[in-house]
Amino acid sequence: MPSLSPETQLITNDVDLVKVCDQVRECKYLAFDTEFVMEERFQAEVCLVQIATASLVAVVDPQAVSDLGPVWSLVADPEIVVVVHAGMEDLALCQMQGGVTPCNVFDCQVAYGLVSGDYPLSLSRMVKAIVGVRLHKSQTLTDWASRPLSKEQIRYAADDVAYLPEVHRVLGARLRKLGRGGWMSEEMARFESSKTYMPGVDKKVFRLKGAGALDRLGLAIARELVGVREELALRYNRPVRAVIRDHLIIEIAKHRWSDVEAIKKLRGLSLRSDAIAELAKATARACVSPEDSWPEPAPVDDETDQEAAIAMLAGAVIRSYCAEHSISHQLVGSKKDVRAYVRSQVRESCRGARSALCEGWRGASVGSVLQDVVHGQSLVGMKRSGRGFRVYIE
Repeated sequence: MPSLSPETQLITNDVDLVKVCDQVRECKYLAFDTEFVMEERFQAEVCLVQIATASLVAVVDPQAVSDLGPVWSLVADPEIVVVVHAGMEDLALCQMQGGVTPCNVFDCQVAYGLVSGDYPLSLSRMVKAIVGVRLHKSQTLTDWASRPLSKEQIRYAADDVAYLPEVHRVLGARLRKLGRGGWMSEEMARFESSKTYMPGVDKKVFRLKGAGALDRLGLAIARELVGVREELALRYNRPVRAVIRDHLIIEIAKHRWSDVEAIKKLRGLSLRSDAIAELAKATARACVSPEDSWPEPAPVDDETDQEAAIAMLAGAVIRSYCAEHSISHQLVGSKKDVRAYVRSQVRESCRGARSALCEGWRGASVGSVLQDVVHGQSLVGMKRSGRGFRVYIE
């Protein structure tokens, strides 16, 4: 391993884990990652936990230690900077399995997008660009649950955190130089909210394929069914869609089936009779629930040709601004965000609606330029630049 990275410790007992965590707490700094498997499970099985500071790298074996609580407490400690790379899923484990909410997070992938146009960037490319080290990513498809661990597996796991302290140092300096430290804090607020890792049932309902075809009562039924599916998945430790697929939930909700025999006839449903009875009871509960508690349907996508044209112009303005100021346009906003912004500007019924492009650092930077363009206070055109052309705004 290159000299920049300290020698890796493999932690296989509780005493050593506590010692390492005490060292991290003294440093007030933690680079954090995990290796886990989700296949055929409802809850992820944590197979490794990797932690590092500028002076230590440790790979913790959850199959050998009895309690990962000391690690989870580090991630939730507001006095400790928690550095990750594309760490949303890893941080979710702290909430789901450790029962704590991450705090003081710095995600290097997001930070890189705020100081460059390259997002999302893989860890290996980021380390090569910033540290000049080429990572050996030979264990991508390895079985992390199997034991014993090979030296190659341990090295691969350690590399995921070993260089994050230096990457964090460099990116932090770039953010400060560009005056974008506040931008980073805004982005990290989402990583530090329990709602991010525990979305409400209503959100899960609208993620169902076909939910847009349901009326309010259908959505209320689907909400109850999703709740039952979660309980069954936890009970069986199976992925939710392996318990009952989305389209079957939609079918039950659409027909308001509260009869066990009717539900049993669904093709592709392989549940025990008692589980099917729970689905039927869920439908019945929703049907007698107060109407004012039923979810409101998602807005219909009725974008006009004029709005589509304005959205294309807005997208071009965003991309041009981001290219000129070294910001990832993917971080600024999605196509959905742009379309919502356009509706908020041109539709009387949507006036005053909140738009992510007008709030926070987005509103203070690209959002203000976008407002000028949309309201005719700035002109957009094309200029020859080198061998090609670029969009200009004036």
